[in-house]
Amino acid sequence: MPRYYFDVINGHGLERDDEGKELPSSDAVRFHVAEIVTAIARDEFPENTAVSIKVVVRDDTDFAIFSGSLTFEVQWND
Repeated sequence: MPRYYFDVINGHGLERDDEGKELPSSDAVRFHVAEIVTAIARDEFPENTAVSIKVVVRDDTDFAIFSGSLTFEVQWND
């Protein structure tokens, strides 16, 4: 099973994934990216009114094969 690496870019800068995760398919990779961005957004949102997160997926040759991002912002209308 192929190993993928999930580098995270958010308000804290780049966090490079050196461990990786074995996943069976491209659908599993996309699903894992969605899990990562939503989990980070839940953690960061209470402290911020805007959250922007990007995950870049690399394969075992260090080639970026996929990326996913989430931007969430709250604006109050008075």
